[in-house]
Amino acid sequence: MSFTRRSLLKATLAALPAHCAARDLGQLAPPVSGTVPLDGARAFLANQVRLLPGSPFYARQELHRNGVLAAYDPEKLLYHYRALARLPQKEGIEKGYDGWDSEFIRGHMAGHYLSAASRMAAATGSLLFRDRVNYLVGELATCQRTLNLDGYLAAFSTAAFDQIEGKPGADAGGIGVPYYTIQKIMSGLIDAYTYVGNKQALDVVTRMADYFGKRLAALDAAQIDRMFRTDGSRNPQNEFGAMSDALTELYKIDHNPRHLDTARIFHRAWFVGPLADGEDKLGGLHANTHIAPAVGLANSANVDGNPVELRASENFWRLVVHRHSFANGGNAFNEWFDKPGVEAGPSIHDQKMLPPTTAETCNTHNMLKLTARLFERNRRAELADYYERALYNHVLASVAPDTGAMTYFTPFHGDFRTYLNGSFCCMGTGIENTARYNEGVYFHKADALWVNLYIPSELSWREAGMVLRQQGEIMRGEPVRFTVVRPGPHAVTLQLRIPAWVAKPVTVRINDKPQRVDAKAGSYVSLRRQWKAGDVIDLTLPAGLRLEQARDDASMVSIFHGPVLLAGELGKDKMPASDVGDKDAYLKIAAVPVPDIVSPSGNPADWLVPLPGDPSAFTIKGAGPATGIVVRPLFDLHHQRYSVYWRVRKDT
Repeated sequence: MSFTRRSLLKATLAALPAHCAARDLGQLAPPVSGTVPLDGARAFLANQVRLLPGSPFYARQELHRNGVLAAYDPEKLLYHYRALARLPQKEGIEKGYDGWDSEFIRGHMAGHYLSAASRMAAATGSLLFRDRVNYLVGELATCQRTLNLDGYLAAFSTAAFDQIEGKPGADAGGIGVPYYTIQKIMSGLIDAYTYVGNKQALDVVTRMADYFGKRLAALDAAQIDRMFRTDGSRNPQNEFGAMSDALTELYKIDHNPRHLDTARIFHRAWFVGPLADGEDKLGGLHANTHIAPAVGLANSANVDGNPVELRASENFWRLVVHRHSFANGGNAFNEWFDKPGVEAGPSIHDQKMLPPTTAETCNTHNMLKLTARLFERNRRAELADYYERALYNHVLASVAPDTGAMTYFTPFHGDFRTYLNGSFCCMGTGIENTARYNEGVYFHKADALWVNLYIPSELSWREAGMVLRQQGEIMRGEPVRFTVVRPGPHAVTLQLRIPAWVAKPVTVRINDKPQRVDAKAGSYVSLRRQWKAGDVIDLTLPAGLRLEQARDDASMVSIFHGPVLLAGELGKDKMPASDVGDKDAYLKIAAVPVPDIVSPSGNPADWLVPLPGDPSAFTIKGAGPATGIVVRPLFDLHHQRYSVYWRVRKDT
């Protein structure tokens, strides 16, 4: 079959089950009549935002820049690619990285590393990572040329695709989810082009996209449906990652409609249709297998305004955030979505209550991507509130502040974290996360600037000619101060987010003069003027202590101080000598009992006393069995047992 737009659409539409309603066709067909690209806000690339000292984000980004990310050996990342292409290995390199990168997702770390290193080069100005990106791209291009398979590039043979396509006798050689890995490579190459300016990367990824576009166009409807049907078991046979997002990103660069058509092959009617109608059919699904495609749904919807994709991606976010998430913004039990509303009660993981397999880090990595896509089209403070919650209390908390090691799951009730060795998926997204800290802070459209996160940083808004510096650590109780370093030639509107968690009236001062503003929680304050160099905006965001009840058990609560989720220190009883290992290494070690909080008051300020010398930590006092326990930010508490959820009982 010739590789044409018509053949792609024919194969895609033919994959629809016969019973699909007309509403299911819209997300798979070309843009419907009247849809137009959305003129939305855009996040700033990392090269226009620099983190400043004074926050845990800066500290952990530096930890990865100087340690974890810098320690990766490009030659080991390339090992399996060179082996497939039968190219010589560098002296002393006898194998790739152990674990999943040499097993069923062989080669995925090279893609993650390209994304992480490209962003780190942009975020910090590091020449080391710029040079590594350029080297890796050049070597991957050599592998692609040597393979001479019409643009194919991977660390495993094409037999992996033959097998999932159902070709007789095909042997995948242990590769389980080949499109998942292809997406990581493609996304890494696109990031190398976007953040480092490597044009060779664009050529390599375009050739890959064309190869897989042709391959998919040659399949019949039954093959496509069988390959991309991922609701048949809790751990699907083919997890295809964010292929639609990567292909849409490529389309946004080269405007080749074939790439957008190929992207939409991954938008399956059985998944998209119910979402567009607001139905929650997520229970029992493997969470990250479906969060990643939702990112692509949102991205392609933003490209041309496709109404079904717009609704589906928005509804997916709403369902996950409001029905399937934990207090920290993470989701899933042992990688699966449970029934709507399950949080602290018996779960899909063998009916266990808050087992140690909660909140896979990859899931939240992709939920942040989805949230950013949705904010581009609709600047709602609710989206930024969730982004803040998940970034502070899951993504940041997944990185050990002493070593930079990363976690797969985040336990919540009497367990401890396991810091990963090997090359798991959450190590791949983990090395990307620290380089992405810069990217959710500010958004812009025309002459308006949205400040979504309060993280010490400096923005160079080149299009507006403006440089804005942000200081103050809200997680430690400090006010926020913006200084206009360079004003630019035109008036600019600053949209400052007023978080939903503010506990008292917000104050805004410009050059020490109080401003009369409508600063409602969960909204934005607009400040428009022709700014001058040296202008100072001071913003106070009073934080308070509060309890949030679990959706399925009102007696189980989590404790917040402003945006920060607090966790109670429970010591190291029966912990192993080292908390580093395989993601499942210590799951059979029982949790310790979590003492109840017993108090006549439902106001945590009545039984939490500030810890001297640390404005972010508190001691439980006069609250029954839990008395004496210190609670502090989850992102600060590592290498011991802890609890995020507490049972609260009234004192009788």
